[in-house]
Amino acid sequence: MQYIHRKDVINPSYLSRLNKIVGGQNGFPWYFISEDISYDDATDMKFGDTELRHNIPEKEQSIGFVHLLLDQGGVESPWLPYFLPLTDAIQDSIGYPVEFFRLRLALITDIGKNGHHNAPHTDHEEDHYAALFYLHDSNGDTTFFDQYDDPKSGTVDQRWWKARSQEYTIQKRVPPEANSLFVFDGHQFHASSNPYGEHKYRVTLNINFRCEHDIFTAS
Repeated sequence: MQYIHRKDVINPSYLSRLNKIVGGQNGFPWYFISEDISYDDATDMKFGDTELRHNIPEKEQSIGFVHLLLDQGGVESPWLPYFLPLTDAIQDSIGYPVEFFRLRLALITDIGKNGHHNAPHTDHEEDHYAALFYLHDSNGDTTFFDQYDDPKSGTVDQRWWKARSQEYTIQKRVPPEANSLFVFDGHQFHASSNPYGEHKYRVTLNINFRCEHDIFTAS
């Protein structure tokens, strides 16, 4: 597995400000997702032409809240400017110019799963890189699997049904650590986990971007 793992991405005062914003300061809005947050970006609930909420086992579903900051379909949140210094810092961490095409904040809560991961998925069907920025410490690990989505393996719909039926083996778990960034191949299947115990919620910034370079050779 190729990845970039950076810590202390932004200065502590800016991180504190972002946490206050997503915590509801100044009326920051969250949008409730009643079915499965892994796939629903609040504007486009499809992978290709297939509805993503079909046949997701209940034990793998995770309800929660999202706020879409940026999407290539034309969505641009009025709250995006607050996060632009963070995207600049992320680009510096990657080491190459990148094109961000989706920025989505996700908030999930303790629902009694005690570390069980949610549905394995990829964020987008096209070639891309994916990244997670953790705004605070939590115990809801991100799980990465050995399996990858292969764009050459069939149509988007065929790839989707394969993703829902195949067996997954765990390769790596990454615990959310405040002010850390984890970048990986966008075709690698991964899954969130709900927090539990002393941690009541988990907020991440999900990032999807394109880059003309192999970013892992620069890391």
